[in-house]
Amino acid sequence: MKKTYEIAGEVMGFFDSFKGSRPAIDNERILIVRGKSRKVIPLDEFESKLTEIGEILGATELDADSEKVSEILEVGDKNIKRNEVNTGDLDNKGLIRMKKELESMGLVVQYKVFELPKFDVIIAIWEDKNELPPLYVEVTVSERED
Repeated sequence: MKKTYEIAGEVMGFFDSFKGSRPAIDNERILIVRGKSRKVIPLDEFESKLTEIGEILGATELDADSEKVSEILEVGDKNIKRNEVNTGDLDNKGLIRMKKELESMGLVVQYKVFELPKFDVIIAIWEDKNELPPLYVEVTVSERED
């Protein structure tokens, strides 16, 4: 079975953003890693690249608007709060709000939510709308509650 660091490492390596990446939150139930790459992905390839890394991970993609994603975010919020970081309450609209905020700054954002046997994974990528570096990558790997 893969561990959180292995999953995050595969994602960061895939997007060539491993060097300089760092955990934003790391506890026994959740890992959030952020990184950036000098690599540029054409905007029309964002979706296919996210789908490709999901396939490499052997994960099942979930519809971002589904009730299941709301449940995943609730569990992730609990796992983050174990680290005593004040996040406010999260919901599935939080991903949409984040996307809109970044887009208002001239960035193009794409994210996907995946399920693995023991983990839920959210991968977000964004870059300048003019396809200028850097490419930002964030991966959240949260242990599923039994």
